[in-house]
Amino acid sequence: MNYFKKHKNLWSAIVKVGLVLLLISFFLLLREGQQIVPAVISKGSRPLENTALWETAVDQARARELALADEDFESLLSGKDFDFLAALPLTSTESQRWFDSGCADSAAAGTCARVSFYDYSDGGTVDGIVNLDTGQVVQSTVHRDARPGASAQVLPRALAIAAADSRVTEVLGDIRMAEPVMGPMSAWLMDDDCREDWCVDLTFAAPDGSGRTFHTFVNMQRAEVARVFYSRARPARASGATVEDDRTWNNGCHEEYGWSVCWEMTAHDGIEFRDATYNNDSIFSNVKIAQVEVYYPSWPGGYRDEIGYAASVQPADGTHVTDLGDGFEVRQLFTEFMSWPNCVCCYRYEQILRFYDDGTLDLHFISHGPGCDDPMIYRTFWRIDLDLDGLENEELLVWENDQWVEAETEMSLPVFESLSPDGEVLITGAGSYRYRWLPRKTDPLGDDEGNLYLLRWNEDEGEGEIVAGPPDTFFPPAQWLTDESLPDENIVVWYVSILNGKKGDPWWCAPEPAPEFSPCDAEMRIEPIVEVVPTATPTAEPTGAGETSTPPTASVTPTQTVEPTATRTPTPMSELTTAVTSTPRPVAGDTAEEIARISGCDNCHLIGDIGEAGKVGPDLSSIGVLASQRVPGQSAAAYLRTSINDPEAYLALDCPNGPCMGSIMPGDYADRLTAEQTDMLVDFLLEQKAGAAPESEAGTGQAPADWVLPAAIILGIVLILIVVFGLLRLRGKRGDS
Repeated sequence: MNYFKKHKNLWSAIVKVGLVLLLISFFLLLREGQQIVPAVISKGSRPLENTALWETAVDQARARELALADEDFESLLSGKDFDFLAALPLTSTESQRWFDSGCADSAAAGTCARVSFYDYSDGGTVDGIVNLDTGQVVQSTVHRDARPGASAQVLPRALAIAAADSRVTEVLGDIRMAEPVMGPMSAWLMDDDCREDWCVDLTFAAPDGSGRTFHTFVNMQRAEVARVFYSRARPARASGATVEDDRTWNNGCHEEYGWSVCWEMTAHDGIEFRDATYNNDSIFSNVKIAQVEVYYPSWPGGYRDEIGYAASVQPADGTHVTDLGDGFEVRQLFTEFMSWPNCVCCYRYEQILRFYDDGTLDLHFISHGPGCDDPMIYRTFWRIDLDLDGLENEELLVWENDQWVEAETEMSLPVFESLSPDGEVLITGAGSYRYRWLPRKTDPLGDDEGNLYLLRWNEDEGEGEIVAGPPDTFFPPAQWLTDESLPDENIVVWYVSILNGKKGDPWWCAPEPAPEFSPCDAEMRIEPIVEVVPTATPTAEPTGAGETSTPPTASVTPTQTVEPTATRTPTPMSELTTAVTSTPRPVAGDTAEEIARISGCDNCHLIGDIGEAGKVGPDLSSIGVLASQRVPGQSAAAYLRTSINDPEAYLALDCPNGPCMGSIMPGDYADRLTAEQTDMLVDFLLEQKAGAAPESEAGTGQAPADWVLPAAIILGIVLILIVVFGLLRLRGKRGDS
């Protein structure tokens, strides 16, 4: 007893200090294990649904049963883990391939459908063409690269996987009752298994009222949640008109200004225009948009958007035919949700074809946005199957070494780096027709990009349904590019426009242009190299979709010269382009915070009070301390300046989602930032010392959290051992007494 009384205060103090340190260590452990999103209670009430109007066109259950009843088809799925995706009616163009099997005009008669299953065991889809009248499987095919959209049939699986993940339940509670932002989207992440695996992004309104979007990336093949993160919010925007809940389109044909063309909505490839003639001469067999790819460097990843009646972005507001005075246009809107413009992650596109009385064809695509984050990059994949003077004997000329030369084998061209002095990127021709391809410059800062792919026609290379695939290995049409010969063959031209979002002044293709709107667009003008001599003034009244009118007569006189550069004077490019300024693109902003935001730094990094954690780049909130330790002998200011001007010079070891990746941060800041702006950014970053003790106090300059956590745990354990040892000694002393 004397021993205990003598040391009672000491032991009491030791126990109290030990308990306090243990509590601190537990708090730090919990903080270390927190996700990048707060734990809040879900306030949503609407279940996530994927409404599909096309399901009424085909009996889904019967189509599934017919496919699995076929011995050959069933053998492709035998012993596999698979899900039924959908059964989609064939379009008129698609059905022609199976004419001998009774599938002709199936889109009108509902005769044949494409039935798809996803094979989780080996990856990819197993597809079959089913004649619903005879009950026979006409053909079965395996597409190992296919990464389909998320249909209503696989949605329960995706939701079940997400519901079992604690990161999701902490934020959304019951995910089935959460408030969706978009329908399930086929998506990828460049720094994750979702780069190759089939992954679906489920997006929800953040229940904390911040207006942000909470993303849940579900890896369908591995049955796990790959990643959860927020993308940024935006304030409500005033708009005089919104789209009604009217998911409609109009298939039809139109004859006017010498043109005759038909069109049909597809499941995933937008409107397919087919069988176009000008003055009774064949011009193209079909034109369509295979997909719209959206890429966000801040994730890094994005979506393989598809437009169509069974796609992630569906048609709305009908198909409009408009008289232009010297031609007509066919326009279709595609939109994700009907609450535009007051939505986050809403995709809103327009596909437009214009047909002019001189034989000109104009391909036009508009993205209205806003997308999920910024910066963003849109890529639109047009497929044009020209049939000038019949299917074959087509000629392609490209500008090379200051002259036009014939393309001998399949090839790709960077559109705006391959222009002739007259602004042409390509000349195509056959028989008496020659067409020149004039890409229109639309980027307000002259940062226009795009690619042309010149391919020989082959079966299963985009004529039918075009499936989306992994971003690197399946990039229609790059995966079909070979050394096949082109002269005198049926040629297919792919035009991939690239639209780069801009944040600041000017706003373009960007998610937050408040209070203005900032659509971006890409246009390719395909203009005949002919002289048009009208013999009658067009008098036809505008007609609606599906109606026809009597076309005016006109004579087309081919040029007498064979060399395309000796034809009529081309339309000046100044008349085809908007006013542009020279590159490089300057960055606006008068303060360091403005420069950081407009440059996009906050899209990838957390920097003190700006940006968000959990994105692709490392947290820079303590970089003012850490920068001096990255490169021996180099000052913090020098390190930061080099990292801004040459981001590939140094890579941090750890990023929020794994090892830091190269080629993510833009490499043109040395040209876009003035010396004064760079100095302001460096000074701003040097001030970021959140959670980090000064180097004189911290020794190595590490943030205290790097050593407090293990030290607190170890010290707490030591103190517990001392307490236990002391109590044992106390007990021993009492026994001796």
